[in-house]
Amino acid sequence: MQVTVILLAAGLGRRMGASVNKMWLSLNGKPLLQYSLEFFERSPLVSQIIVAAQAGEIARTERLIAGLRLAKAALVVAGGSTRLRSVAAAVPYISCTAELVAVHDGARPLLAAADWQAVVRAAGQPEYAGAVLAAPVTDTIKLLADGSLTAAAEGGVLGSIEASPPRDLLWRALTPQVFAIEPFLEAYSSLDKDFTDDAALLAASGGGRVALVRGSADNIKITTPRDLQLAQLILAEQAAESGA
Repeated sequence: MQVTVILLAAGLGRRMGASVNKMWLSLNGKPLLQYSLEFFERSPLVSQIIVAAQAGEIARTERLIAGLRLAKAALVVAGGSTRLRSVAAAVPYISCTAELVAVHDGARPLLAAADWQAVVRAAGQPEYAGAVLAAPVTDTIKLLADGSLTAAAEGGVLGSIEASPPRDLLWRALTPQVFAIEPFLEAYSSLDKDFTDDAALLAASGGGRVALVRGSADNIKITTPRDLQLAQLILAEQAAESGA
C-alpha cells in the first residue's frame, strides 16, 4: 500500500498565545512538527510526505527535515489561508504511485502506531472511500434551537435547547484522515467552498462512504498552553508504561 501523507503545519495557532507558530514549540525538547515527521518517516506504509507550511517558514521547515535526514519528506509547499486550502496546495505534488492519501495535523504529535495502521486498513477496504480516526464524546451535547443563538459572554444565555442528540452517535474527529486517491482528487478538483475537514468535503462531493475508526483519546491537538502540558503528561505516562 502506497500512502502519501499531507502534513499540515501552516496554522497560525492564535489560541496558543505564543510568539511563534506552535509547530515550533518544544515538547520534551523537540518541536511539535518533528514528532509527526519522524512518525511517518518510520512507517513502512508511507512512501511520501508533503508538508504544507507557512509561506515564511518553508526554509526553516526544510532545514528541520534536512537535519533529521528524512528521506520521505522531500517537499515543502506554502499552505493556504484555511485547512482545506493548505491541503489543496499539496495536491498537485502527490505521487502518481499513491493509492491512499492521509491528511494529518502537525499539531497532533501523539498519534499511535496501532491507530495509524487501523485507519489505513479501513480506508483500503473497497466499500469505503476513506476512513477517519475518531474518539467518543463523553459529555452530554445540547443542540440550540435554530435561530436562537445569540452572542453572549461567558455566563450569558446563548438561546434555547432544541434537542439532546444521543451521545453514542457523536464522535470527535481526529487525524489522520485517509482516503482512496481517486475520490480524494475528484473532491479537491471541485473544491468551491470551505469545509472543516476532508471528510466533509468528500461527503459534499458525493465521493463515497467514509468509515469512522475508533482511535485513542491521547491523540490530542495542541491548541492551548494547557494542551501542551497535557501532552507532556501523556508522554510521561507512556514512558512509565514502557519502562523507558
